[in-house]
Amino acid sequence: MSLLKFKVCWEEDDATYRSIEILSAQTFMELHTCIKIAFQLPADMEASIFVSNDRWTKEKEISSVVEKNLRDAPALSMKKTPIAALINDPHQKFVYECVHPKAWVFLIDLTTLSPIPTLQKDYPICVISEGISPSQFGSAKPEKDAVVDILELYDLDDKDGFGDEGEDEISNDAEEDTSHDDNFTDDL
Repeated sequence: MSLLKFKVCWEEDDATYRSIEILSAQTFMELHTCIKIAFQLPADMEASIFVSNDRWTKEKEISSVVEKNLRDAPALSMKKTPIAALINDPHQKFVYECVHPKAWVFLIDLTTLSPIPTLQKDYPICVISEGISPSQFGSAKPEKDAVVDILELYDLDDKDGFGDEGEDEISNDAEEDTSHDDNFTDDL
């Protein structure tokens, strides 16, 4: 048994990804559950995971709906299939398709294959989380950034950090001051 680390990227935005560590003896159902939690997807959502090649071509299907692995069945069961059974390559790839009206697709890439660490954790576990979950797009307005609040509050232009309010007054005052300075130097 070994520890597998997968990078799970949202197909529409590769900057949105999660790194998940899981034991090779664990099932695809445990990986499926971890992905749903890591991306804040609906808890009751079904999905299929497809074994893939380097070009992300879908091959053998592993489904969350199938209960048993039957000979010549179109799909394997996530509950009954250990992940190690379908790792054929140290850079194995899978395609994760959500059975959901939004039809989210995630690309799963095996990044690390290592011995089980001495420090035991409750696997699977999400160790890195980058980007906004696709399930959150359009559902709630994100909180404003403090910098944006300050720019709006003081009517600042975010190009240079300052607004042009009062610039005419400053330039007129500067011209008056220089003419006054010229008079002062003439007196000397």
